[in-house]
Amino acid sequence: MLFVSSEALFIISQFDGKHSILDIQETFMRKFGNLIFRDEIDGLINQLDEALMLDSENYRNFKIKLEEEFKNSFVRKSSHAGLSYPLQADEVRKWLSDFFEKAEQSHPAKIDNGKISGIVSPHIDFRRGGHSYALAYRELINSDADTFIIFGTSHYAEVENPFILTKKNFLTPFGEAETDTKVVEELTRHCNWDLFEGEIFHRQEHSIEFQVVFLQHLLGEKRRFKIVPILCNSFFRMIHNGKSPREDGMVSTFLNLIGDLISSKNGVFVIAGADMAHVGLKFGDTEPVGESTLAWIKERDLLSLSFTENIDAEGFFKSVEEEKDKRKICGLSPIYALLSTIKAEKGKLLHYDQALEPDTGSVVSYASVGFYS
Repeated sequence: MLFVSSEALFIISQFDGKHSILDIQETFMRKFGNLIFRDEIDGLINQLDEALMLDSENYRNFKIKLEEEFKNSFVRKSSHAGLSYPLQADEVRKWLSDFFEKAEQSHPAKIDNGKISGIVSPHIDFRRGGHSYALAYRELINSDADTFIIFGTSHYAEVENPFILTKKNFLTPFGEAETDTKVVEELTRHCNWDLFEGEIFHRQEHSIEFQVVFLQHLLGEKRRFKIVPILCNSFFRMIHNGKSPREDGMVSTFLNLIGDLISSKNGVFVIAGADMAHVGLKFGDTEPVGESTLAWIKERDLLSLSFTENIDAEGFFKSVEEEKDKRKICGLSPIYALLSTIKAEKGKLLHYDQALEPDTGSVVSYASVGFYS
């Protein structure tokens, strides 16, 4: 995060590859009525370059080094321990235990809904969404699954590959969660494109990491399990074109492979790490959210979630596409992937909430859903 004066911001706005330092000095003089010296601009350039905020040789070399280090590592190290949740395992354990205790107090466990085969869980930060995570993950207590396919939202990837794989184990304060490399290799054998294109985006993405932390807390000391971490790229292009993801050859091929895997292998559980709406000034809207907007978001969210309860992937997509993703549902692709592959008879909405940020006039909504047979 960068804090600068309005004058410095104006100078930075001229760093577009089209203006020389002399051009910037002249433009600055016309706007502010005083001269800025060349060494002041040079100083700002150097500061930005040191902070890796310029498209420069320094930045490109750093990027290459970072990508090589990640590529050559056998583990995907935690990117959010010490930031979004504690760095020490004991502290994380206490955090999550508190979430489960409070969830039980407010929503006592009800009659068994049947054999659970998957969940939609939030990927919002634990402080705001811990209650909803707990309501989703406590459903796993009676599950005997040992392989967890995790569809996570890819917030950053700009690649053609719709589903991004990695073979790396996931390291958290609880230790390493083992990735099922045999499953990953099987998927790659049946796709004629590079499923690892964009793998670097696993490095900083939290949507899968947060699910792994909860799995380790709940199951880590009870039994071994493996994960299949899959980052799901944006479906915005399909929304813009008004076409179902199923009409995309790469999407349909990959989801068919996952569906076949689930049908042929016992003990497979499917998780979508997904939030719902992102609305308000923080997310590019021109107006802050008010009561009427919050009510509209909830109405539309619950409509979309009703399709998850019916395990209707196309209905869920259509409920987002018909409004051209006005709510900016960042969990669209992982939820669609789960609904397209899970082997279940029914879904059940376990929790829904909205995290309002009055200071930014913005809101993020999220939910938990269980799937049963």
